Order: sequence, then C-alpha cells, then structure tokens
Amino acid sequence: MYLELNITDVGMEGEGISHADDYTVFVPAALTGETVKAQAVSVNHRKRLVFARLIKVIKASDDRVKPVCGAFGVCGGCDYMHADYAAELKFKRQNLAAILKKNAGLDTEISDVVPSDDPLGYRNKAQLVFGEKDGKIVLGFYRERTRTVKALADCPLHGAWMRPLIFAVTDWANRNRLSAYSSDTRSGLLRHLVVRVLDGFASVTIVATSFSIPDAEGLVTALDKVFGERYSLGISENTSAGGKIMGEGYRYVLKRDSDIAVDGVRVEVGPHSFFQVNDHIRKRVYERLIGMVSPCENTLFVDLYAGIGLTGIPIAKAGGRVINVEIVPEAVKDADKLYADNGMSDKVKNIAGDAADVLPQLIPEFSGRDVTVYLDPPRKGVSPELIKQLNGLTEDVNFKLIYLSCNPATLSRDLKLLDCFETIPPVMPFDMFPRTANLETLVKLCRKPTLSPG
Repeated sequence: MYLELNITDVGMEGEGISHADDYTVFVPAALTGETVKAQAVSVNHRKRLVFARLIKVIKASDDRVKPVCGAFGVCGGCDYMHADYAAELKFKRQNLAAILKKNAGLDTEISDVVPSDDPLGYRNKAQLVFGEKDGKIVLGFYRERTRTVKALADCPLHGAWMRPLIFAVTDWANRNRLSAYSSDTRSGLLRHLVVRVLDGFASVTIVATSFSIPDAEGLVTALDKVFGERYSLGISENTSAGGKIMGEGYRYVLKRDSDIAVDGVRVEVGPHSFFQVNDHIRKRVYERLIGMVSPCENTLFVDLYAGIGLTGIPIAKAGGRVINVEIVPEAVKDADKLYADNGMSDKVKNIAGDAADVLPQLIPEFSGRDVTVYLDPPRKGVSPELIKQLNGLTEDVNFKLIYLSCNPATLSRDLKLLDCFETIPPVMPFDMFPRTANLETLVKLCRKPTLSPG
C-alpha cells in the first residue's frame, strides 16, 4: 500500500510522523514540513499505527541534506544523517520536552542542546558485528530492526582508524578461512570486534565462541599496520545464545601499558573500562557536573553506577571524598588502579556490589558532609530497587541528587518514580551521539519539602 503523506512532526527515533484516516504513520528519514510517498510495511489496527518506508520525497524540507554515508537507511546506526545538524539539535530538544511532559508530567525549563564540535568522526568506540557475504567474512552493523549484518568498509561516525581496521581484520579472517557466528544455527567462531581508541591508544577485542583463534600472530601483524605499537589485543569468549556482546572471560593476546591521559587524568584503557563515546561532549558534561557539585574538602560524592570511577577524580582533586559503587568486579579493580596511579587512593572507597544493596550501608558517612549522590545508569535506567531505596531515605539524610541519562525514555520514567524528589531547572541536554536519535541529559534534583501538619 502506497501513501502520500504530509509530515507534521519528528518522533523520538528521528522518524517523520504523519496522520492519515485516524492512523498515525511513522516514516524514517522524513522531516517536518515534507510531502512524501511512502509504502506501508506494517499496520497495527488496534493501536491505529502504521510503520512505513520512505519511497520518494515529493516536497523537501529546507532542513534536508544529502547523507554523507551510502549505508544510511540500511544500516541501523544513524537516524539523522539526512538532516541539517542545527535541525537535528532542534528536534532532539523538542522530543526531550515532549517525553518529559508525557511520561513524568514535567513542564520545566530545558536548555538548548549542547552541540558536538563535530557531528562526524566523534566516536571513540566501535562495536562491529562479524557476518558473511558471498562466502567471505565481513564487518559491519546490523541492518535496522534485524539481525542481518550490513557490511561496511568505513563509518563516518568514527575516526580515520576505522577503514584500515576493518580491512586488516577481515583480511586476516578470510586468509584463515574463519567463520562468523550465526544466531540462527548457534555456530561459527567470530562474533564481534570491539575497539576503544583514547589518546591514540586502542584497546582491541575479538569476541568469539572460543579463546582459540587461529593465527593470532597474523592478527597482531595486521593490527601493527593500523595502530603501530599503540594498542592491546584480547579475546572475549562468548558462548551465550543472547545478544550480549562481551563474554564472561577475557584473555590478552598482546598486552601493553596504555599510559594515556584523559582530561589530565592517567588512565588505562581496558576491555571493561567505561568512557563516554564523545570526548568533546564528555568534557562539557563534566564541566557542568563539577559546577553543580562545587567540590571542596567537605564534599562527599557517591557515584552509584561508577564504572572505573573516572567521574569522581575531579572531586578528589578538589579535596573531596569519593565513594564509587559498581556491580562489575573487574571495573572496581580498574578503579582501585586509577586512583592509585593518580595518587588519590586516600580520597576514595571503591565498592563492588549492587547500588540498591550498598546505599543503605553508606548513610552513616553522610553525616556532616555536603553530599552529592550521582546516577549515571545504562540505557535501561535506574533499577526499581534503587529508586525505592532513594525514596525511602529519611528526611534527615540530606543530599543533592544528580542524574545523567543516555535515554530520555527511561529518564522520564525514573523522574516520575522518584516521587520524593523534584527537578531543579534547567534540564541540560548534550549531543553525545550526533546523527543518532540518542541524547545525553543532565538533571539536578532535590528532596521535596515536607509540609508541617496544621
């Protein structure tokens, strides 16, 4: 079924929205103000929703630009490659406001989205999928809403290292006649290639169904041509049937001391280390965060989704006390090393555990301190158990609550559930993920005042 549609809005995933015969129609890669021809792909009659495919732009928006990537619309990675960057930022701010009002009943001041210094080449991390095409190993990303791999030779969201890396790894795999893992048959060796590049040093991981990969020496030789000696190489064994990328075990093929600096902090780049993917926006976020905390010697900064604890380093440098809570034991070990390498072990307590279990044990340390509790959860948001713990704290446990979210949907859900707290404007969005529909948002909260009886 073909439709001629007038696009009146842009949705949370960057898709154009139209209305026809009491149905809401979603058209990826269409922009507000456009007239388009689209083909219905699926229809939900109960909810009166239509999901369509863009066939032709009849009348184009002034915001439309030519995508710089030929895989746009096939690869599921980007949502806004067809839009002018200023328009993308406008759409993201509008959508953030809409979802906060719809899901949390929150009608508050929202700052302009802080732009990335470059909407291309910003990503310092790649998670590529191995696939097979015409009997050859390829690397790429999943096609939108599928588990089929779209083979790529490059990706404009990543640095200049991406193209030679893809060539080096696929050439090595094909010379050795290796197989790609299939989720359908649950067979094959190679699953993912995970790479993080910081300060010119790369942490490279082959995710495979076995630690035994043929010709590891040949892979080292291939990577030498891409990164020189500025990289480490390891294997993560993943035999699970699910979509989880990294496996439980990890072995180094080649381990080198990264000895790099991130914002003046000595760090080691490892397979379990978490860093924001956009270096420029990370700095801007941390600047705002530090301004909110105003750290001094009386500060206690409690990071409940701490990773390797990088966020707390500026607090410790200012003389404050830091407590990092992280559920991944390997990341806690990295946090111990991070603070030791930077001479701040006396300023930190790194705890391995679930934040909901650990938080009640920390309350005695809040006394007499200027306390900030910091939440930077994964995309699924804050756990219900932790929200219950935060809401249940007694009124005399005084602290600021700061929430950094990478998902407006779960942010809005959690702000509603944190019903003992109120948002302090402005809400501050940052474009951590240009050309995609994702958005980073920083929110400061405080406990709601309790009305005295009578």
